[in-house]
Amino acid sequence: MKTKNNDLWQRFFSSLADKLLRFRWLGIIAVVLLTVFFSYQMQGLKFDNSNEIWFVEGDRSLDLIDKFRDIFGNDDFVVLLFESENFFEPENIRRIGRLAEAMEAEVPYLRDMTWLGNVEYIEGIEDGVKIHELLETVPDDREEMAEVREKALSEPTYLNSLISADGQVAAIILEMEKYPEDGDTLDPKSEISPSIRKILARPEFAPLNAYVAGGPIMHHDYSEIAGRETRNFMGLCLLIQMAILLWVGRGVRGVFVPISIVFLSVLWTIGAIGLMGFTLNMMIIILPSLLICVGIGDSMHFIAEYQDQCDKGLARRKAMLKTFAMVGLPCLLTTLTTMGAFLSFLTVRIKPFRELGLYASVGVVTALVLTFILIPFFYSFGKKNARITNPANQKNRYDAFDRLLARVHWIVTSGPGWVVAFFVILALVSIAGALKIQVESNTAKMLSQKLPLRQAYDFIDERMGGSMSMEIMLYTGKTDGVKEPAFLKKMDALQDFVDKHPLTTKTTSVLDVIKKMRRAMHNNDQEFYNVPETLEAVSQYLFMYETSGGDQLDKLVGFDYDIARLTVKTRTLCTADVRKFMRDVEDFSRKTFDDSVSVEMTGALTWVKALNDKIGEGVKYSFIAVLFAVGALMIIFLRSVKLGLISMIPNVFPILITLGFMGFAGIYLDMPLMCCSAIIIGVAVDDTIHFLVVPTKQCRFRNTAMSCFANT
Repeated sequence: MKTKNNDLWQRFFSSLADKLLRFRWLGIIAVVLLTVFFSYQMQGLKFDNSNEIWFVEGDRSLDLIDKFRDIFGNDDFVVLLFESENFFEPENIRRIGRLAEAMEAEVPYLRDMTWLGNVEYIEGIEDGVKIHELLETVPDDREEMAEVREKALSEPTYLNSLISADGQVAAIILEMEKYPEDGDTLDPKSEISPSIRKILARPEFAPLNAYVAGGPIMHHDYSEIAGRETRNFMGLCLLIQMAILLWVGRGVRGVFVPISIVFLSVLWTIGAIGLMGFTLNMMIIILPSLLICVGIGDSMHFIAEYQDQCDKGLARRKAMLKTFAMVGLPCLLTTLTTMGAFLSFLTVRIKPFRELGLYASVGVVTALVLTFILIPFFYSFGKKNARITNPANQKNRYDAFDRLLARVHWIVTSGPGWVVAFFVILALVSIAGALKIQVESNTAKMLSQKLPLRQAYDFIDERMGGSMSMEIMLYTGKTDGVKEPAFLKKMDALQDFVDKHPLTTKTTSVLDVIKKMRRAMHNNDQEFYNVPETLEAVSQYLFMYETSGGDQLDKLVGFDYDIARLTVKTRTLCTADVRKFMRDVEDFSRKTFDDSVSVEMTGALTWVKALNDKIGEGVKYSFIAVLFAVGALMIIFLRSVKLGLISMIPNVFPILITLGFMGFAGIYLDMPLMCCSAIIIGVAVDDTIHFLVVPTKQCRFRNTAMSCFANT
């Protein structure tokens, strides 16, 4: 029965090859037209690496950040740092002031800009409280400048935010407004970085040597890095594959055809991304190398078998018909299993992985379709090679490889027990290594330290306290609840706890304003820098703050004073530190506040932790899904539960070995590496199918091994 079915499939694919050869020019015209169509669909594609894309709609992390933005506006910011021997030099301050004016006038989506030149300074005067800019004018007198310096360095809210403790590093902080959602601009955040860099490139600002970081900068620069690295990585993959193809493909045509199939499959797939309405993200880095493996694998199976048939003396047409009959079904099955592997990403609650699962599936189908069309076309003409068609003149090009395969066969068959024992030990060691893997979703940690963007983040962490932040929202559940001293004292305890946490470098809240106002009302006496005892006093201080010109309350409390915001600044933390930090804050909050107050965390740090959780969950679910999907397909293809399960063993081992190596080498499991399990199974199972499904009576072992080698 199995032989009958195999004969049926062979006749089907032989007939398909016959039609493809007869109408090969129509096939080429179709390929050209589809290439033009998909190239057109690529127009307008945008690269989006914002935090929001990694979460599906309705996710709690998205709900929290949306709630925060509805109340307090955008949490996105850019920080510019300037290092000098002494910031408090008149010309230095004036130059930074001119830069600040240019930023305020030209940077899009700017809500507020703060630096030492315009920051609020609250102090008590004879008849009340004065709120003014710290540097209303730039003093040329040394004594006046020394007084300004003393005020700046003695104000806790300025340190490690606008000025370093040694007075040598100053900052400009740009707070962004909520980005438009009307659809006119697909990626407004990407406009910010170029405008800032354009201003900094002016000759008058060159002496500042600014370091730039923040969400919009990371968003734009990471997109450029990803695009550049994608091109470089794809080029490197192609060079390596071309070197291998030049050996196994027997000439230029054996290189040109597979590379053309890969190039077109990548182009068609990216066009399909635009057609499906997706945006590009960092996962696009994986696509070219993936399609190189799949596309070249498919084409090399056909080319290797075709050359083998020609070596036996068959004419081109008959050799191509025989080739399709022999490898058409295995290549179709490998495409289906690879599709199944990538569709397993639909079980992951990360939007870009779901999209990757869809368009990678489209890509592998595209690679097979192009293989079916282009292989018969390019190998249907050309001069006959007497060295190949005449067995007397034929020279074995693979003696060394044949001997290697024979040696492997002898080892496996003569000592199967030792082979099994070796792989069992290797699996145990790999599992031990895999348990050491740390999941990392902090984008900054993934960057090389040689990159200017990473250097900027490291500089900010070292000299200005840190570049990451978390937002804590405290819901009192009632109007003016924030003004109640009992709540403020508990919030003060929380802020003090967070401020003293070893991972924290800075905190900001409405408490800072209230304490400054109380101190100012008591002749600037530092002993009164604390929370008032009565609701009336709190209300009075806040009222006086607003009537005296203070304009920061809308960033710190809700409109009805029912919600308070506590901003926490940290260095660039790894995910494990973020998890510990959030757990500590949650534990302290539960002990401090009763059920009437809700404490919720959002912002950059919480995104890191939430995404980290989803990566860990995604690895588990996608791995289980791909095992079931590919295992089921193998059982169906081989018509045997036993053979199907056995066939999965060599496909799981590469994953264990890879994860084990990553664990021992200290390599993080990040977002792109998360999908390695599905990719490895999807590609490795192709070799298994070619060894188990190809009719062995009509196919030489070396031919299958060589095509599998090209695939790998």
